[in-house]
Amino acid sequence: MGSLPTFPDADEALKWRDIEPDHLAWRRALVERQLRQERLDQWTGYGFRLLEYVMVMGFGVAFVWLGFYAVDHKASTQTVPLIGGGMAALVSAVLAVRNRRN
Repeated sequence: MGSLPTFPDADEALKWRDIEPDHLAWRRALVERQLRQERLDQWTGYGFRLLEYVMVMGFGVAFVWLGFYAVDHKASTQTVPLIGGGMAALVSAVLAVRNRRN
């Protein structure tokens, strides 16, 4: 997050008001716009994190369901590489994303 411009102290604000009457209103609008943008960025980050968790849970449930399906149809030895590879890919993708963030 970027640093926000600070408001001037009272003496400097009076000087700015004499030079440019709309400067303080412009500076306040700038700060408010930056705060809104940072808030939007935070909510977007929360949304993507939630989407990541939903996708990981969905794939995890799918692999568990595939494993039970394979066992029920006596095909477990044929699907072990598929299920194991899928779970390994899922775990490695999650770890790669977490390590990239930190």
